[in-house]
Amino acid sequence: MIVTGIEAVTKKKYKVELDGQLAFVLYKGELARYCLDLDKELKKEQYDEIMNKVLKRAKQYLLHLLTKMDRTEYELETKLRRAYYPDEIIEQAIAYVKSYGYVDDESYARRYLQNYEGRLSFRQIKWKLSSKGIPKNILEELTEMRTNHDERELVEAYIQKKIKGKSQLDEKELKKVADFLYRKGIENTDIWDALKKYRK
Repeated sequence: MIVTGIEAVTKKKYKVELDGQLAFVLYKGELARYCLDLDKELKKEQYDEIMNKVLKRAKQYLLHLLTKMDRTEYELETKLRRAYYPDEIIEQAIAYVKSYGYVDDESYARRYLQNYEGRLSFRQIKWKLSSKGIPKNILEELTEMRTNHDERELVEAYIQKKIKGKSQLDEKELKKVADFLYRKGIENTDIWDALKKYRK
C-alpha cells in the first residue's frame, strides 16, 4: 500500500489516502510514529495496527454519542462519515454498538411515537423519523403502534395558537390557518372539518 495523500482536517488531525482511497484519519503525532509520508509504502502489519486503533476510536466515539442521547443507525453512520471514518470501520463500529443493544431503530421509533404522539401530528412524526433514517418497514409498522388515533385536540390547539382568540375568520385567514395546519402534517379533510366552525 502506498500513501497517496495526507491532508489536514484540523490542526491536529490528518486524512490519509492509501492507493488513492481514504484510509483513515490520524493525529499529527501518529503520522510521525508510523513514518507516514507521501509516496511511501505502508506495510501490512502497520496498516492492521492503525486500523485496530481507528476502530477502537470509532467505537468510543459512538459510545460517547449514545451517552448523550438515543440515535438511529443512520445518524451514527452520518456522524462517523463526517469524521472521515472509512466504510469498513463504520460497519464494524455500528455492529459493535448494535450487538450490545445500544442501537435499535424499532425501539427508537416506538419511543419517539410515545413521546410525541399528541404533540405532533402522526404524519409529522413519520416525516421526522424518516429524516432520521428509520427504515420504511418500521415506519409502516408505526400505525399499529399508535395509541391515539384522534388528533382533534392537537388540531384545535394548533388553530388556537394561530388565530389568537378570534371566533370567526374570513376566507383569506382560513386559508392561512389551513396552510399552517397542512405544514404541521394534518390531513386536508381533518383541517377543513376543524375549521368549519370558524368560517364567517
